[in-house]
Amino acid sequence: MKNVSRRGFIAGSALTAGLIGLAGCSNSGSSSSSDTTKGSGYKETDSGNGYTVVDNGANGKQLSYSPASGLKLIEKDGYAFKDFEGTGELVPYEDWRLTAEERAEDLASRVTIDQICGLMCFSGHQASIEDDCSVTDTQKEFLDGGVRAVLNAASGFPAYKQATWANAMQAYAESSSNKIPINFSSDPRQGKNCTNWPDNLGLAASFDPEVSKEAGAGIARDMREMGITMYLGPQTDVATDPRWARYSSTFGVDPALSRDMVRAHIDGLQSTLDDSDNDQGWGTGSLLAMVKHWPAEGAGEGGREGHTDGGKFAVYPKKNFDALTIPFVDGAFKLDGKTGSAASIMTSYTIAFDEDMEYGELVGSGFSAYKVKELLREKYGFEGSACTDWAVLENAEDPEVFAWTSWGLEDNSKWSPVTRAAKAVEVGVDQMGGCNDTTVLKDAYESLKSAQGEDKANEIFRKSAKRLLLGYFNCGLFEDPYVDPANAKADLDKGDEDAAAKAFAAQVKGIVMLKNHGGVIKAASGSDKPKIYMPMTFTPAGETCSGMGASKWSATDATCELPMSTKTVGKYFELVTDTLADTLTGPANEKTGEATPAEADLTRVTAADIADVDAVVVIADPPTNANSRRGKDKDGNFIPLSCQYRPYTADGANVRQTSIAGDPADGTKWAEHDTTKGVEIENRSYYGRTSMMTNENMLDQILSAAALAEEAGKPCIVVLNSQNPMCVHEFESKVDAILMSMSNCPEAALDIIAGKDEPSGLLPLQMPKDMNAVEAHSEDTPRDIEPYTDVDGNSYDFGFGLNYGGVISDDRTKKYCVDALTTPSA
Repeated sequence: MKNVSRRGFIAGSALTAGLIGLAGCSNSGSSSSSDTTKGSGYKETDSGNGYTVVDNGANGKQLSYSPASGLKLIEKDGYAFKDFEGTGELVPYEDWRLTAEERAEDLASRVTIDQICGLMCFSGHQASIEDDCSVTDTQKEFLDGGVRAVLNAASGFPAYKQATWANAMQAYAESSSNKIPINFSSDPRQGKNCTNWPDNLGLAASFDPEVSKEAGAGIARDMREMGITMYLGPQTDVATDPRWARYSSTFGVDPALSRDMVRAHIDGLQSTLDDSDNDQGWGTGSLLAMVKHWPAEGAGEGGREGHTDGGKFAVYPKKNFDALTIPFVDGAFKLDGKTGSAASIMTSYTIAFDEDMEYGELVGSGFSAYKVKELLREKYGFEGSACTDWAVLENAEDPEVFAWTSWGLEDNSKWSPVTRAAKAVEVGVDQMGGCNDTTVLKDAYESLKSAQGEDKANEIFRKSAKRLLLGYFNCGLFEDPYVDPANAKADLDKGDEDAAAKAFAAQVKGIVMLKNHGGVIKAASGSDKPKIYMPMTFTPAGETCSGMGASKWSATDATCELPMSTKTVGKYFELVTDTLADTLTGPANEKTGEATPAEADLTRVTAADIADVDAVVVIADPPTNANSRRGKDKDGNFIPLSCQYRPYTADGANVRQTSIAGDPADGTKWAEHDTTKGVEIENRSYYGRTSMMTNENMLDQILSAAALAEEAGKPCIVVLNSQNPMCVHEFESKVDAILMSMSNCPEAALDIIAGKDEPSGLLPLQMPKDMNAVEAHSEDTPRDIEPYTDVDGNSYDFGFGLNYGGVISDDRTKKYCVDALTTPSA
């Protein structure tokens, strides 16, 4: 803020002890007016949690602040306002009666360039919380540098501790000369100290945008109670490739369904509702949505994923670039609710490869003038803030960093974090994901000033400041940044039963019944619990590769456990299962020294043991690739990513023998080239190579359970706990029924098997006939895979699902089971 030296506030570094015990006081103004411009006085109350609450009456806004921070109040027109400037005079951005737009405009003109640089940094993952919820030295360092966007990745900690830590961080920031509050964010984390709403793919399976909206509103409530004001989602990519590792967080394969689910979800996230559930637009119940990943991240060649060098290229063999932008352009940017548009957007990692450079320079989206400046800002008029995905500024192969994703600009001899940041800002990006170091942005500013002049550099940075600050004002951060940890404890740690019931009902709506041969799944006919045999799942020891940064292979221990807790299964069934020996005989775990299970330690039941059960129920994890993001073997060779359990060798007629995309073969990067013409390109084909699967034995366990069920004369029901399309030809004909849970909630499938609820979910994806069908499809094309047809003649295509009466045909299928959209309406 302007004239920082005028302030007499206490420096944050001197306040560590003083921020804990705070005193409250009462005050009152004097005004007889009852309209919205004048108040009748205000009252201050000690919250008991280290901050003071200011009640401005029915027509005013609630304030909260830490008395120990030195922040004072200004009384004007019978209301209280925060004196951020420390002058005793109310300036426009301090006046909560003005619009968020007006306030952001005013503050953006006052902040220093150094403070803007802090706003333009989005912290790395803060995954740990101290026992006393205090601010760590590392956090103090980046807050002192001006960072005011912090990623709360501490989902493993109780919600009340996250709320308490958020308050401590806010108090620390408030105590400094730069009193801009902190915008805390979180990735999606349903079920992790939050209400267990379905993941996006599970929501999509309901084919009901109202379910998506309800979940968005529930997520917003949970996040705001922990002090989180921004949601790094929803993931808005169209999931066009079944092998893609991030399929699970999308709304599926269809642009129209994704568009409607995204729009409704963001309305739920962002709209503050009154006591009658009327949309009030922005407010203290709003959660800023950062949709991702513009312009789309799902078209990685061979299904590979953009966190890694192996997946850095998106390809468009059918020229469907525009189709993949539909959920953004016609969904996220055109809300039904009063907030109008998603607040923010995250750019994708990938390089949109085209030999004619139809989609601009061959660099990651955060560095692309075509994707950000020309499309996002100019063509589609997006006015919210734009942030890069994490680690795009980092130097390639830097051993000091966990990951690097500076695709196209990896040559460290030509590019640095500073020059990458300058390029991103120049094309219209406002914020750098994972950057704690404000000096990077300060140096980027100097670089732009040198290249374009001080006036232009100031204009660019102040535009970014306004776009970023708008979100702070929209969600009420400047007024009321503190939260009551007791709410988080009651609703999230202990659990809100009403919210949990609504979330579970949504989970049930997302269960898809693919097969029900002979009607083995049906409505319950009595009050007695059915009896089932559920096999334990044995997973042998193996090796997997880390998803990001350097290729790091690590050993995994064998495991053997019941796939669900006996308590959960016991809600619905009497349970029979296998026996694991008390003394395990497998190799010792390297860290704990404890023995791991060997398959010989597991005693399976016999047909005689299950003579009195009603069904065999197998909970099956999907086929899992050892290197699911990168798609390489231990020698660095590209290998196929597979949707089937058995190893798959990619030698069919549909497999590309020459890849579409690749780096220049001479070792340079594409940022050094103005054209692809005459440039030899590396071949990233995996033709002739074989997939590496970690759980092939899952198929053996399904087939063994099916054979046992047949021997005992019992139906075999398989629950696919899968968030990707998969090949079921390996076992479908051997089992009687198949349910698919796409939100990691197999309990919802048990509810249906027990006959408590009739299935109503529909596939938001296609289940491929086989891997040849996967190879025949184009990575950029929605719904172009030949689906599997089962022994009952049902095709597992987009929009397919069964209820008790058979194949579902209703208003949902009539609306969405039409030709896939190919272009946005805009």
